Amino acid sequence: MVCSILLAGCGAASPPPAPVTNTEPPPDPCHTGDGPGCVAACDAGNMKSCALMGAAFAGAEGDQRDVAEAVGYLEKACTGGYPPSCTYLGTLLMNGDGIPRDVARAQPVLERGCAGKDLQSCGALGVLLDDGDGVPQDYPRAHALYTQACDGNVYEYCNSLGRLYKYGRGVPKDLARAAALYQRGCDGNDLLSCNSLGVLLEDGLGVPTDFARAKVLYTTACEGGELRGCHNLGVLYQEGHGVPADPAQAEVWFKRACDGGLAESCAGAR
Repeated sequence: MVCSILLAGCGAASPPPAPVTNTEPPPDPCHTGDGPGCVAACDAGNMKSCALMGAAFAGAEGDQRDVAEAVGYLEKACTGGYPPSCTYLGTLLMNGDGIPRDVARAQPVLERGCAGKDLQSCGALGVLLDDGDGVPQDYPRAHALYTQACDGNVYEYCNSLGRLYKYGRGVPKDLARAAALYQRGCDGNDLLSCNSLGVLLEDGLGVPTDFARAKVLYTTACEGGELRGCHNLGVLYQEGHGVPADPAQAEVWFKRACDGGLAESCAGAR
């Protein structure tokens, strides 16, 4: 039952990221469908195998999904020196995904992952400290963590860093700097960054107003699945920003966003 639900690539030959400890993990013998082998590898101290098992239990569908079981494996991998598992575990705890939400428990887990050079952990920890929901708010440290992640090409956190500059949270407000960070994230295919840059261009905040480019960015975001890009396309057509005002076309984009789950778009989709 265990490795039958493991993610593909369980036996991938690529080396694991550097562990938190100085002890090199043994070669990963875990193969998809090899339940006994995966259990044995984890029990023998192969933390990557433990992490893969945890990810499999968390990512399985229906009755096979067992988040409590996943947490046990991910916690073992995280404390055992496999930083990516700290990110996965911390995110489950932050979001309350299948388990009670526990932000206070998520913070030290993400601290461990970030200390182990996993930049996803650093960025996620930044989100916790930025939001201040369940932990003390700390904009300066969030800024440092977002910077570390963005500079390491984890582009979603370029958007997070840009937002700090847009609103002046922990740093002087700097819309031009925000635009540059959104551009960097968008260049790295982070769709939310593309949408965020589009908003600045539409409103002329920190950059010259450019409705045509905003439309391109919103379209890129929307077509990639970022629903706020769809909503903002609807606004362009509703307001006639850089395009002829077209209520019917606006409704098309609002409906697409609404159908995808963005509640604020539903009023315009009628």
